Amino acid sequence: MSFNAIVILIGWLIALAIFLGFIILLRYIQHRERMAMISRGLHPPETQRRRRNKGILRAGLITMMVGITLLIGLYPIGFLLPATFTSAPFHIGPWLLPGLIPFGVGLALTGSYYLEQNSQNDLEDTKDNKRNKKDDTNIIPLKERKEGPHA
Repeated sequence: MSFNAIVILIGWLIALAIFLGFIILLRYIQHRERMAMISRGLHPPETQRRRRNKGILRAGLITMMVGITLLIGLYPIGFLLPATFTSAPFHIGPWLLPGLIPFGVGLALTGSYYLEQNSQNDLEDTKDNKRNKKDDTNIIPLKERKEGPHA
């Protein structure tokens, strides 16, 4: 390898280390904040999971649109190549893979958002049913109530 290639490789590795270090720092700060709330007796909000779910949907849609854009942009290559490379119908070929891969990843992320959302709704419904069953035991029927102005 030449000296320039090594310098470029080291530069990329340093940039990757800085990026991953920043992500680890953010996770550590969130953990410390959560532990501080628990130690003070506060219940940490559950909104982080919902925000994460919306982030998964957003990431899935963005990745899928990037894939579609690459597919549209790379499709004309099939018409420019010789007939030996484009013997497949509709002029599809391996040059479409850079668009198909992000499209598939985006489709999987979007699908996981909707699948996880349904399972969370089922869990919330079962929690609500348990709460309602507990609350039903404290309800006094109308016949047992005392009639009068102060009842």
